[in-house]
Amino acid sequence: MNLSEREFNDVRNLIEDLCGICLGEEKRYLIQSRLEPVMHRNKIANYSDLVERCALPLGLRLRDEVVEAITTKETSFNRDGHPFEELRKSILPDLVRNRLDRQHALGLPFGKLRIWSAAASSGQEVYSIGIAILEWLKAQSKEEAARLPMGAEQFQILGSDISNDALRSAKDGIYSQRDLDRGADCGSLSEHFVQHQGAYAVSEALKRMVEFRRVNLTKPLSDTSFYELILCRNILIYFDEPTRNLVLKQLVDRLSQGGVLMLGAAESLVAPMKGVTQMQFGRTTVYRKA
Repeated sequence: MNLSEREFNDVRNLIEDLCGICLGEEKRYLIQSRLEPVMHRNKIANYSDLVERCALPLGLRLRDEVVEAITTKETSFNRDGHPFEELRKSILPDLVRNRLDRQHALGLPFGKLRIWSAAASSGQEVYSIGIAILEWLKAQSKEEAARLPMGAEQFQILGSDISNDALRSAKDGIYSQRDLDRGADCGSLSEHFVQHQGAYAVSEALKRMVEFRRVNLTKPLSDTSFYELILCRNILIYFDEPTRNLVLKQLVDRLSQGGVLMLGAAESLVAPMKGVTQMQFGRTTVYRKA
């Protein structure tokens, strides 16, 4: 299907408006290969008609189809390895101590420690966080457990994404052997998954720790909760600089005092932000809110 220069620019603008993804001149083939099936299903003759129909008040379903087709849903369990090693070894203990100190100073109980995976895709990152928490709790010595009596119920994990298809998969929590081979270790397989019709389902203990919600990070956030840890990994690379700045500001605004933001390996704060300090946990770079 022919894609003129004007149509190419109009479609790129549509995609950026819908989900913030900024596509360069070299992405013409990607747009054609991913959107033409959408157009065939909806009997749309050309790209100009696609843009016009998406702009209609009744174009919500079509707009969602465009987002589903364009968004990349690449993810895996324990992606990049070391962030989840550091989560178990040093980040979780640090966050818990920080939260305890703050609550003690205010004379308040510990409450819930909230964590947000802001680009959760099909759920592997969210469940990797939950596994890290459960394994950290299990590894506590008797003395530590007595000093810090807490369990999985003290942790609440939100997974968000713009893709409804990805969120449905995340909520189902059912993964193939290939999915698990990409990052889940043998111990996790036996303890945190159960066999389900030739695949593996996330355990109920993990599912109780998580919730999933559709969120477009490039639009104003309606969530007023604060989080001790926010992971926004491998999504900022698809945005232009103004959109990255907007997303990062919104995420930092949702961090608790002393809370930590973790980005992808190829991502960083675009510019220094007031009250935010870069710090290292082993090989993992994070950003702490004062």
